[in-house]
This record gives sequence, structure tokens and C-alpha cells, in this order.
Amino acid sequence: MMCTPIYRTILMFAFIFFPALVFPVLGFSGEQLPKSVADEILTEIEAMDIGEVAIDLNARIAVPDKPEAGIQGADLFATVVRKTNSEGDSSKIARPTIVVATPYRREIMTIAYLPLLRHDYNLLVYDVRGSGSSHGSWISFGPAEHYDAAYVIDEYIPSQSWSDGKVGMIGASYMAISQMLAAGQIETDGNGDPEHLKALFPLVTMADCYRDIVMHGGNIDIEFIPIWLGGVDLLGALPPLLFAGQERPGRPELNDIEESFQIWREHLQNIPVTLDWIMDGENINKNDFYDTKSAMIYWPDKPAGGWQFGPSYPPELGKTVIPDSLPVFLTGGWFDLFTRGTCNTYQYGLKDHRKTDKAMMIGPWYHLGGFLGLGVNGILNCEIPARWFDWKIKEEFDPFMEQYPVLVYVMGKQKWRAEKDWPLPEHRTEDRALYLSKQKAPAISGDWFSVLNAKNNYRLVENPGEKDYFNKLLWFQVPKDPPVLEHDPQSLHGANSRSSARWLAGAPALVSQVSKLINDKDIDRFMPWEDERNDEVCALTFTTEKLEEDLEITGPIKLTFWAKTEFTRPLRQAALDGVLNTIESRFNLENNMVVELMKKDDVQWVVELNDVFAGGRAKNITSGWLSAENRPYNPNYPSQVDPAYTAFDPYYDHAYRNPDPIKEDRVYQYVVELWPTDNVFKKDHRIRLSISASDFPHLFPVLQPSENQLIIDPEHPAKIEFQSVTRSGDYKWIDDIDKYMLSHSN
Repeated sequence: MMCTPIYRTILMFAFIFFPALVFPVLGFSGEQLPKSVADEILTEIEAMDIGEVAIDLNARIAVPDKPEAGIQGADLFATVVRKTNSEGDSSKIARPTIVVATPYRREIMTIAYLPLLRHDYNLLVYDVRGSGSSHGSWISFGPAEHYDAAYVIDEYIPSQSWSDGKVGMIGASYMAISQMLAAGQIETDGNGDPEHLKALFPLVTMADCYRDIVMHGGNIDIEFIPIWLGGVDLLGALPPLLFAGQERPGRPELNDIEESFQIWREHLQNIPVTLDWIMDGENINKNDFYDTKSAMIYWPDKPAGGWQFGPSYPPELGKTVIPDSLPVFLTGGWFDLFTRGTCNTYQYGLKDHRKTDKAMMIGPWYHLGGFLGLGVNGILNCEIPARWFDWKIKEEFDPFMEQYPVLVYVMGKQKWRAEKDWPLPEHRTEDRALYLSKQKAPAISGDWFSVLNAKNNYRLVENPGEKDYFNKLLWFQVPKDPPVLEHDPQSLHGANSRSSARWLAGAPALVSQVSKLINDKDIDRFMPWEDERNDEVCALTFTTEKLEEDLEITGPIKLTFWAKTEFTRPLRQAALDGVLNTIESRFNLENNMVVELMKKDDVQWVVELNDVFAGGRAKNITSGWLSAENRPYNPNYPSQVDPAYTAFDPYYDHAYRNPDPIKEDRVYQYVVELWPTDNVFKKDHRIRLSISASDFPHLFPVLQPSENQLIIDPEHPAKIEFQSVTRSGDYKWIDDIDKYMLSHSN
């Protein structure tokens, strides 16, 4: 089957989540394996004009036991593709090898990275344990996967005749995370430099399993996680590639068939285990289960006392670090699932790296867009990764990211900019704040929302005065009525917003992303998730006057406010059953312990920063989430913020490990961290902050109705704090991103 690069990669992503739909497109069904996967690879190679290759379709990698770590070995299966010499023998040519570790079927992922063969690299793609054709149980980033990857890199590949001992890694999402986990376990020499792993190219990676993807602000992600887990399980339940045979593709030997059935049984038996991960009430709070799956345990800075895991985990886990001489090129997206993880990896995980050994590129992408590198052909066709590998693995001096190692897509400006660092250097930014007012916002001409939501639409001001807090009665100041946020589980926010598209990995937005980034035709304004107004009705909104000049906001954003809560009459059983039925039917969840936990007295603070256009359209720029019981509270005075807390500190997790339920009618201070962004709010636009108490289907809703009064007065100033971008400093606007990345001309 012949595919254009974009069509092939879209099919690849669809295969990950909806394999039953993709098999017929690829030409085979669940009952009939492809006649020869090797032939499929050869067809793609012929279309790419790579030349003659040798393919090891089912190379066995026997990972041994590691008793000192309590890890049992497993046989992994890989597909290895190598260019041959003029005599057709590739075994005598030692080349660097690029590794992809995937749970998404190597028969698909191999095709995605075949263009690297043009640059004289071997390609090895292996199924992580418990997936594809590999033995064992899938443990989703668990410690055994870290060790497996290190064994492949440091033991298996260097022992092969076709390897020169140098290894790189590439891949998106899970395959990116696998790179960062492997980097913490690889062999190093006496100087701390990697023995074999010489460069990484992770696209859209996370760092903190708990806070980046599973629990946002202590709230359960039920949109992406169940679908993703189910997709991986479904892929693992498909026949192993070993069924396709090795020596005689399409005609497996009897022992291959027997082993395939053994692998199949292992995968099927593990499915109930993965389903229990998100349904286990013990995994509501941050714990070893999440930390041991997080690449941040290999960052150079460690928590006080170091990472301390229970006796069921390897004793040395988390004691090592990602070598600071291992070059890493990160990519991410402003609407990605892992925006926070990518930015934190660059800032904290690579903090000791030289500027020449780290790079980051953040585009206008959702997860799928970042997975593919939409709009940047050099990522789609692997030319940019190959250039990075040539520089860092082959040591071909080519410092193409040396002067400006950070590339950010500036939304609003719709343009790429090259920067010296991330976060932007202090001399490039200015600390700013906007304050929430109790004064009603004026209506926007022609905007239905500012009329319909007038009751809940307040001002957002730079310099609060008496009118923002008080009414004047003769010579007395009378406090204005406070904004009140009502939470009704029968009327949830989230479905009519960018949130719904974002946490489906951007799949719904693929059409508009392809139109804008590939075909240069912007149809965003026609997409429902590009206008938050329908979702903001009945939410609290705080809106500025029209901006007098452009304002660029960069980095993470902090909202601080005080509030008290009254839990109103619980839902009647019939209404409660209706809400639960909606959730269960949509996500196939059972009424179990997690559902019971969601009936507790809590508030789900959902905060959005939106760019309001002249006609009233409100485009979401970034968001933040916080469960009231996970606020960063002072253990001695729970209504106050913990003095040990610093906003955006990735290591601070006291409240996530030790939640503190709120009490009715007590005033609590909250701090909500909004994820990083970079957006120019244009002149005559407005900035809007919206606050709601639900984000469904992204987050599991709180089932307890409540009324939440925001306390806003001079003693309790509610404000958002951010950094604006100045015009000073050394940076460069990029007109043609591909031309710049491949030739460094602009």
C-alpha cells in the first residue's frame, strides 16, 4: 500500500486508537494477517528511493533477569531494517542505530521512521514488554521498561555486527517518554558520558505521570486515559507479528505459532490489570505507582532525602540522572496533553545541559499535531531529526540550534520565533498582574454572550480601585455582592470547549490543523472548540476593556483567590443516577469506588485564559485545574497557602499526597497554576479569565452540588500573575520554519 507521508502518519495514529477501523484500510482484517509485513516495508522503502535493505522482521532480544532490582527478564521482539552494500550484505557495515520503543505495534512505527535510512542509520523498532509480539505483562512506563530499554541500547545493539556501538532514539508520545526513562538507566563512562546512547529526539513528552496526564490538579482525567488504555490493550490483543513468520513471511513455523499463542495469552490476561489502574481508589493520591513511571525521577535535582520508593521497587530507582552530556531535542505543543511536561523537562530535567546539547520546539499543536509535527515538513520526513543525529551521533559539526536553542510558535502573531532559553530570559520579560473585580463588565457590541451572561460577567482590571470592591451610599462604602459560582452536576461545563478536543489528543481538531498548517487555510473560527462562549454561560467570567496595544503573555500563569463554599442539597437519587448513567455510558465505567469518591464534598476549580476577539469570540489559550482539597495548604493553618509552596515548583506535592478536605463556610486561599503558553493578545482584543466548577468529559465531575462565593476585597485581592514579553534582547522571527531548520537561512 502506498501512502503520502501525511496520510500514512494519520493512519498510524488512527491505528493506535482505533485499530479495528484501520485494518481494512491497510488491506487485512483481524482474521487475516498481512501476507508479508516485510513486503509492506519494502514497498515503502521503494517509494522513498532508499535503496536495497535487509529486514529482520522478528529479531529476538532476550532481556535477562535483574535479581538485584527484582526484575524478571523477558523476550522482546524487534524489527531491524538496515541498508545493504553493493553485494547485498549489511552485516559488514557498522552504522549507528536509531531505536524506537513502542507499545503501538512495531509494524506500523517502523514505517514512520524509515526515512532515517536515507542518512545511513540502522532502524530498530521493538515492542515494549507485554505489547505487540513481546512477552510479559504491559506495565506502562514501569521500572522494568526502563531497564529493558537500557539493555537494548547498551548490550544488545553493540553486540551486533551491523552496529558501530552508537545509538540514538526517536519517537512521539509514549515513545518519547520511553527515551527519557531509558536515559536515566544507560551506561556511562568514568566522566559520566553515555557509553552508547548519543542523542534523543522526543516529540511531545511528559515528565510527571500524575500531574501531567492522570490527575490534573488532583482531578481524574477520564477522557484521554480510559480511551488510551483501552487502545493499547486492544492492540496487545491483536495477533503478534510473530504469526507472520520470519524466514518465510506469511508462512510461520509451528513453533512461531505456538509462541504467538503464548504471547497472546499473556497480553489478554493482563487486560484486567490495566483497567484496574484507573479504577483503584488507592491511586487517587500521588504515590509510588505514579512516581516510578515518571521521568522526573531522573532529573538532576532530587526531593529532600532523595526519591524513596517502597520495597516492591528496585532499591536504586531514582538515584541516577539523565547524563548532562546526552543531547536532547524536545518538541511540544501549546494544546498538547504534555505541554507542562515538555516545558518542565527542558527547564528542570535538562537544567545542567550545555546550551548546545539541548533544544526545544513548541508549536501550535494538539497532541496529534505534535505527534506528526504538522506544518513542519522536516519533522514529518525526519530531516530535522536526522540533522540533529548527524551532529550529535556522527559528530558532523553542524551547530544549527546553537545560537537559538528554543523555537516557540507565538499564537496571535501566528509566527515562529527563535529564543535563547526557556522560560524566556528575565531581560525579555516583565512581571504583570490583572485583578478580578466585583464591578460588572460592559457589554461588547454585537456579542450575545456579554448580554446572556451579564449576571456573571465581571471586570478584569490592572489597577483596582474602590469601584471594583464597593458601592457608594452617601459617604459610606458598601461592599458589592461577591461573585458566586454555582455547581450543578446536571449541567456540566467542558463539552463545548477546547478542552474536549484537547483531551481527545486533538483528534477532532485534525481537520482544521491540517487545513491551517499544511494547506495554509485558517478555518479555526468555524470550529466549535475555537469559541468558548457557549461553554462559559453560567461560569464566572472576568474581562478586560479593549487593549490599547498588543500584549504578549508567555510561560505559566498563576491565579490566586479566596473563596468559601456551601454544599447545597445533594442530588436526588434519580438525578444522581442520571449523571452516573451519562458517565458510565460514555466511558464504560462501573459505579465503583472512584464514583463513590466523587460524591465527596469538594470543588473542582477550572480556570481558563481566553483571547476575546472584537466581535466577542473567545478563544481559549491555556487552562488550569485544581481540586479544592489539593490546594497548596499550610499544614498548620489549612485555610492559608503553605509557606513552603512556590508556584510551578514541579517537586512540590504535599497536597497531592495528603489532600485536605474543605469545610463549609470557611474562607480558603487557592492558587491555580495555568499551563504554559505564548500568545499575543492583539490591540482591541480583550483578555478574559473564566472560572467554572467542572470540565466534563475531560475530568470526572464532582457530584456534590455547591455554591462558591469568591471573596474579593482589598484584604483578599484576587489576581492572575504572568509575564509579558518585552522587545529587548536577542531573538529572531522566523518566516519559513522549514527553510530555517534545514538551512538556517531565513
